[in-house]
Amino acid sequence: MRLTYLLYFSLFYSLLSCSGLKELGQGSSGTSVNLSRQGLTEIPEEVFLNTSIKILRLYGNNLDSLPERIGELVNLEKLYVGKNNLTTLPSSIGKLKKLKLLSVQYNKIETLPESIGQLESLDQLILNQNRIIEIPSSIGALKNLSVLKLNFNKLEKVPAELSNCENLEFIHLNRNNLKELPKTFCDMRKLRELHISYAGPMLDIPECLCNLRYFELLEIDQTIWVPNCLIVQQTTRLRIIQN
Repeated sequence: MRLTYLLYFSLFYSLLSCSGLKELGQGSSGTSVNLSRQGLTEIPEEVFLNTSIKILRLYGNNLDSLPERIGELVNLEKLYVGKNNLTTLPSSIGKLKKLKLLSVQYNKIETLPESIGQLESLDQLILNQNRIIEIPSSIGALKNLSVLKLNFNKLEKVPAELSNCENLEFIHLNRNNLKELPKTFCDMRKLRELHISYAGPMLDIPECLCNLRYFELLEIDQTIWVPNCLIVQQTTRLRIIQN
């Protein structure tokens, strides 16, 4: 029985090697796998045989979708799938309860699944350079989210529920098509940086942002109206960058 067990794991790690999987970090434990720039059109089966994986890098491949099986990697903490050909994410992504970082930039994502709000441990959500028009209101359930990056998309609105992300500190919305900013942004008590340069024509910034205690950086363009109270704060704690 012991011999069979050893033979199985010998075969398993041999398969990892043949597939180009590189174990990083904790050596033979296989908790980090780098499959970046391998020309992959699908994720190798061997990846799903190792549910202890914590970091999975799939950057710069030719993936046009992620399988529902991605939800089987229940110990995953960081997932990098930037620079592929993804147009959406599977609903099973919500099963990754330990996921802290999700990077899906430089893809063709148009919509996000409602299940994105089930990523209860998520700290960073990076979605730059996609085709996203709107994000689901379920994003407001991400109580641990501190960084949200949505630069260079096609966003027309931001859900008011985003203010429920009580630990959100950094919001990047540069280069979008927003018509307005929700006044609920004023409820983000921990907000430190707001990047809205060319985020939408003639955007108005709610005056109540002046009351945010930790607000320290505002990036805008020349079409954005800035309330006087924020201009005054430049002399004390706020830095305004105009592009």
